[in-house]
Amino acid sequence: MELRQLQYFLAVAEEMNFSRAAVRLQISQPPLSRQILQLEQEIGVELFRRTKRRVELTEAGRVFLAETREILAQVEQGVRLAQRASRGEIGRLVVGFEGSSTYDVIPISLKVYRERFPEVDLVVYAMTTEEQIQALLKNRIGIGFVVSPLNDKRLAIEIILREALILAMPESHPLVARNEVSVRELAGEPFIMFQRNRGCGLYDQVIAVCQRAGFSPRVIQEADEMQVILGFVAAGLGITLLSASVQQFQRPGVIYRTLQPSTPKVTLALAWRRDDPSAVLQAFIEVVREFTQI
Repeated sequence: MELRQLQYFLAVAEEMNFSRAAVRLQISQPPLSRQILQLEQEIGVELFRRTKRRVELTEAGRVFLAETREILAQVEQGVRLAQRASRGEIGRLVVGFEGSSTYDVIPISLKVYRERFPEVDLVVYAMTTEEQIQALLKNRIGIGFVVSPLNDKRLAIEIILREALILAMPESHPLVARNEVSVRELAGEPFIMFQRNRGCGLYDQVIAVCQRAGFSPRVIQEADEMQVILGFVAAGLGITLLSASVQQFQRPGVIYRTLQPSTPKVTLALAWRRDDPSAVLQAFIEVVREFTQI
């Protein structure tokens, strides 16, 4: 049984006339009659009673008509869903993001994507860069916002943002009177850092910045969340170096200052599996690209 035969049967059943059904289907009448006869032979029942004056459905034909309408409607719905899936309008996408980051591009991209593709099941997890890499390779997430540099040939990496480091310090700190602070002036200061073993690239970058200024930072506390670190700074326990976008968090007791000389950029990137053909994934990438500064 072919889908075309069902379409032919439906046309004849609705028109109750082979000639009109043939015109509607844009074919000649003889092929239409042959297709209906083949359909009846295949299913083993008579669907129409034919006379010289009229055509009418048999009881079997009336039952078959109801089922045919349902089948064709399901096929049409399947086609529409397949077309929408090919455009990335439906499906599921699991996104990881570097929990230590406060980049505007992440919440903005997620918000816009949800608005444009409301029928996509979007799931978001805060994960370290290392956790995201492992999750990507094990197919537990579809895409991640990671702290670069990364070098894994199995993953596509696209840099979307570069930011300098800035100084966050207690409002009572003597350096608050300065608009810019030299990195060398931070030698001997108590540093609060992200946990290195959590896979956050900021830890190594801060260490490198300090070493280029001629000292190793005196780390007195490590934490794995941005708000916890800022809380320690507000309490006067120490200072920290964070990506510039952290300034959007105007936390009481914390003052931000620009560093001199300008520090190497903290790099945020998208990462996804090179062999992932998902249209949902590609639609998400296009949304993120709208808000990148690269």
